[in-house]
Amino acid sequence: MKKTIQTKDFQRLADTFDNFVKVRNYKQGKANKYRNTISEFLIWLEESGITKIQAVTTKDSVRYFDYLTARPKLRGEGVLAYATVKFHLFVQGIFLINLLENKEIQKAYYIPTITGGTQKARNILTTEEIKLVYAYAENEYEKALLSIAYGCGLRRSEIASLDLKDVSLIKGMLIVRHGKGNKRREVPMSDTVVNYLKKYIRDERPEKLSGKNQNEEAFFINSKGRRSSGENLSDTLKKMIEQTGKFELVQKEITLHCLRHSIAYHLAENNAGIDFIRSFLGHSQINTTYIYAIQNKKRKPVVNF
Repeated sequence: MKKTIQTKDFQRLADTFDNFVKVRNYKQGKANKYRNTISEFLIWLEESGITKIQAVTTKDSVRYFDYLTARPKLRGEGVLAYATVKFHLFVQGIFLINLLENKEIQKAYYIPTITGGTQKARNILTTEEIKLVYAYAENEYEKALLSIAYGCGLRRSEIASLDLKDVSLIKGMLIVRHGKGNKRREVPMSDTVVNYLKKYIRDERPEKLSGKNQNEEAFFINSKGRRSSGENLSDTLKKMIEQTGKFELVQKEITLHCLRHSIAYHLAENNAGIDFIRSFLGHSQINTTYIYAIQNKKRKPVVNF
């Protein structure tokens, strides 16, 4: 027997969403697909003991993602296809916009994303795990890399392209001169990040350049006194994760982009405004399946760790 929404409030939200989809003309002829998709989410919430949409948190959203990636197909064998999971997340994004516009909720919860045709989400480190990786970092280079990747949310290519002149410790600002789409942005640095970068610039970077090209502009220097490549930076992070000796952490297969995703998650959890997060990450648009927070417009600094 097909499951149905039991909570009257959730039934109302499903009806409102149904009208929203039709008015916005999302994929004519597929309106029922949108309603069925969001109904499954609302039914899952009910079965999880949640009967008020205001009670939904980011953790609940991530748990639902885990449910989707493990859910068996209704027809045939195996779990839901990548495209199906992606559609579910897309519909959730539209539903979230509808909730915000109707003031059903005051703050958006985070919706995970998947890329590359796989069922694996970009893994996210908890703040406790971030602290653990820092604790096992062997040198200032490693701490600086973690500070740039997580603390500033830079992409791997942006880290590799970073020059010494792009980091202003006095202003507490970092400049990404050629981000995605060749766009320039300024990223605020927390006091913690500034302190780690200061130690690297003052103590370790000069040692790496000792007897080599003193005019090297790159911020991150390899053992040969030259610019560290993206691959080298990734290998360094992998080694840092392994240094913790935590099997569960190693199994997460954390990449530099996962650290970028982690800071976005943590900013949202700390009620940073969506405008700030978008600017911080260098996003030109707000993807409907990538909404972090909306109400609190106060621009907060990067989360300290």
